[in-house]
Amino acid sequence: MSQDRPASRRATTGVLGIVSHWFAAGLDADSQRQRKGRIGACLYLGGAVYGALIVWQTPDPPVSQTVVAIAVAVVALALMVLPWQRVPDSVLIWPVLPSAFFTTLGSGSSNMLGHYQAIYLLALGYAGLVLRPGQTAQVAGVSLALLAAVAGFGRQRDSLVEITGTILFAALIGELIAAAMSAQHRQRVKLEHLHAGVRPLLSAHSEPEAARLVSELALDLLGADGVVTLVADRFGPPSARDTSLSARGGAGLGSEVAAVRSGDHPPESGIGAVARDRRPLFVPDARNSPVSLPTTGNETGWASALFLPIEVVDQLAGVMVVFWTRPVDDLDPFDGQVMELLSLQAGPVLMRVRHVEELDRAATTDPLTGVSNRRAFEQAMANLEDDALLLLFDLDRFKGVNDTQGHSAGDRVLQAFASSLTASVRDSDLACRIGGDEFAVLTHGGDEVARAILDRLSAAWSYPEGVGFSVGSAERRPGESAEHLSARADEALYAMKHRRRERVEVD
Repeated sequence: MSQDRPASRRATTGVLGIVSHWFAAGLDADSQRQRKGRIGACLYLGGAVYGALIVWQTPDPPVSQTVVAIAVAVVALALMVLPWQRVPDSVLIWPVLPSAFFTTLGSGSSNMLGHYQAIYLLALGYAGLVLRPGQTAQVAGVSLALLAAVAGFGRQRDSLVEITGTILFAALIGELIAAAMSAQHRQRVKLEHLHAGVRPLLSAHSEPEAARLVSELALDLLGADGVVTLVADRFGPPSARDTSLSARGGAGLGSEVAAVRSGDHPPESGIGAVARDRRPLFVPDARNSPVSLPTTGNETGWASALFLPIEVVDQLAGVMVVFWTRPVDDLDPFDGQVMELLSLQAGPVLMRVRHVEELDRAATTDPLTGVSNRRAFEQAMANLEDDALLLLFDLDRFKGVNDTQGHSAGDRVLQAFASSLTASVRDSDLACRIGGDEFAVLTHGGDEVARAILDRLSAAWSYPEGVGFSVGSAERRPGESAEHLSARADEALYAMKHRRRERVEVD
């Protein structure tokens, strides 16, 4: 017995696997049509077996009963052998019409009325399975019209109420099936869409990219008008309720509100409430809700909004803000579950890219001064723009400060110069410390850009401990290599230092 049980289980598993494979289908129209056709074949096959048993058990079956049983069997056979992936969608309704026709004709047999009622349920149930919501009611209307046409000269008028009630009841069942199938298909499409959208999200390399991908996926899944994804400036423990967030990416109209910050809104705002309570918040009437929205929400015409926390290991990673410009009375529970799944995927991705960015930042940042280091400088020099402009700086009399006052005094001078240099360049410029007391700025433009930087730096630098600076600049020539550009800037730097030494000697 113990040996037979595993064998029977294997057999059952094998049969279930074959059935599951036979009914399995993708999301494309051809696969869905094939699945519906195969399910219909099973339904009609069951009806054919039922009809055959009735004919076999009846001593002298009427011709109409035999015709209907044969028609159902023919429909079942046709559904089984049809190449569903190569036929149009309209073929799906063909089995319904002859079934309704023959059933209506045969329903005049009062002693067989119950059997024909079952076939009505079969035909309209199949219609609900393969047709869109609303179309089963149309098929029922055709059946009622046919019934009205034949009731005048057949015996159907004797059972008119029963047949009409059966058609209406079967149509109701069919519509319920159609609605359930439509909802199931919609849910499956959304899950497949979510699965496909998560793949590029898992490969994101930066916070803005991850936030943008999350926003675009949420926009498509909910059919919203805009999404903004805010990311925590610092991932904090569950006890931290003062988390500050900044918009890092958006989609749709949400791409226009990238300046949103949680600090700009009170704790009772949608963003503040979700950051505090870590629970989703849906606002159907955003225009009149006491839950205040970002000021940009009024400018973009928000009518309804969903605020969703993004967490990872009980830490708040961000808040997703989804909004519609049209009123949305209620959020589908399944849509809420899909968004929670997206949130669960987005949290670890945001934490991963944050860690990667922090490691990259540490690897390209000078720990003493906070400006970029030589590695970042070399990476930028390897990708020079055509109008690149390089400025090299060297501190004058810095060695004397180190020798007489110690390295701590020298470190303070380096930090002060780095701060002044950072304040003198544009946000798009790269300021680096490339050596002990050597700094560089990589920018783009001509001599006027270099003069503007030097003017601002001269005004900001207070010459602490008597330390000054020398500078050399070089603008990239067409096709010039990074090495040659650096060499020309270095020559200009040391030419300036040489001229200063000559002036000191003359003095």
